[in-house]
Amino acid sequence: MPPSVTGLRRDGTELVVSGQADPGGRVVLRTPAGRAYAAVADAQGRFDVRLTAVDGLVLAPEAQLGQESVPAPGRMVILDAARGSAVLLSPGGTSRRLGEGPQLSSVDFDGRAVILSGHAAPGANVRVEVPGRGPIQVQADAAGQWRIGMDGSPPSEVRVEGQVFAVPALSVDGDDSNPATIGRLERPDGFLLKWQAPDGAPQASWLPRR
Repeated sequence: MPPSVTGLRRDGTELVVSGQADPGGRVVLRTPAGRAYAAVADAQGRFDVRLTAVDGLVLAPEAQLGQESVPAPGRMVILDAARGSAVLLSPGGTSRRLGEGPQLSSVDFDGRAVILSGHAAPGANVRVEVPGRGPIQVQADAAGQWRIGMDGSPPSEVRVEGQVFAVPALSVDGDDSNPATIGRLERPDGFLLKWQAPDGAPQASWLPRR
């Protein structure tokens, strides 16, 4: 099975990417340039891959068996190497933050629909307010994650438990000459990513800082 990345932490000068894979399986994180960082999962399937990363580094997780590889469906992007912050991009789904992140973790847009997601205490009820749509109550799952899907364009503002997040304009228009590229724009209030799913569908993701 493909590896599942579940955590990220900083250890001295290195980042440690942790997760779950087949017991004894080899896990590889590969950059677009072909550089590979690898580790072997233990008897319980847990793995830790150590790497020296820079902001904006893109990594594709895969399981490797001999000459064959089984890629995970998403890609990982290092947002802030110094803080140990990254995101897992999921085609057509919710971006998942690793490391530190605010109550509103991501706003994902594919040109037709938007997904708001964040974190709270496991099982907690979260109040989300969106202009023109009224307050929304959503419950965090057992891992403390919540999400709200809605049709149309992203809102200009999202309020989570009273904390206001201004959302920049998100567009899926742009240069698609290199579909493997993930555009990363760092702003004082967060990170804006533009990328493509494997089927070529354009995606945009807004990742607030605080």
